[in-house]
Amino acid sequence: MAVAPRQRAAVGAGLRAFLRKPMNVALLVALPPAVIFMYELAVDPISAAPGIDLTPGAADLGGALFATAFLAGLLGLFQVVGTAQSDRRLVVCGYHPAEVLLARLLTVLIAGGLVAGITFVTFWVRTDVTPARPLVAFGALLGAALVYALVGVCLGALFGRELEGSLVLVFLADIDSFGSIGVVPTESAVLDYFPLATPHDMLHEAVYGGTVSGGDVATVLGYAGALAVLGVVLVAHGGDLT
Repeated sequence: MAVAPRQRAAVGAGLRAFLRKPMNVALLVALPPAVIFMYELAVDPISAAPGIDLTPGAADLGGALFATAFLAGLLGLFQVVGTAQSDRRLVVCGYHPAEVLLARLLTVLIAGGLVAGITFVTFWVRTDVTPARPLVAFGALLGAALVYALVGVCLGALFGRELEGSLVLVFLADIDSFGSIGVVPTESAVLDYFPLATPHDMLHEAVYGGTVSGGDVATVLGYAGALAVLGVVLVAHGGDLT
C-alpha cells in the first residue's frame, strides 16, 4: 500500500472513531457557545476592577480564543492518551511508527480546524461583533486551534493521563487568554510570547478592519512547527509505538 493511502486510512480511522460517538459530536456543537458565554460572565466583573482597562469587545474575542484553544487542546490531549493502544495495533499490522505519528498529528490538526470552524460560527452568531474580515478572523482562530491542539499533544505525551493533562491545559488556556486581552495588568513583555498573544492580535485586527502582518502569520506557524516537533519527540520518547 502506498504511503498516501495508508495515511488517509489511518487518519480516517481516527476521525471516524471520534465522530461516531454521539457525545463527542454533541460536545463539539454545544461547548463553544457555552464556553464563550461563561467566559463573558467571568470577564465582565473583572473588567470593572481598578487598574483593568479592556478594549471594547475584549470579552467576546477572549471567549472565542479560549473556547478554540481549550477545545482543540482537549482533542489533541485525548488523541494521544486515548489512541495509544490502537496505534500500537497499527504498528503490529505493518505501519511504521513514523507513519502512525504523522497520522496522529494530521488527525489532531484536522480536528483543530473543525473546532476553529465551529467556534468561528458561534462567535459570529452568538456575539454582537461582526468581523470586518471574516476569512482573516477564521484564520486567527485556526492558528489558535492548531497551536493548542499541539499543546494538547505535548501534554498528553508528558502526563499520559487525561485528568492531569486537562487540568494543566485549562490553567494554561486561562492564563493565556486572560493575558492576551489585557486582564493581567503587567508591564512585562513575557505575555507577548504566550501562544495566544499573536492570534489575539490577528483576530482583533480582522474584526475591526486592521492590517494583519505576515510576521504574525509566521509567528503562529513557527509556534505550531516547534510544538509539532516537540510533540513527536515526546510521543516517541514515551514509547507508545514501540
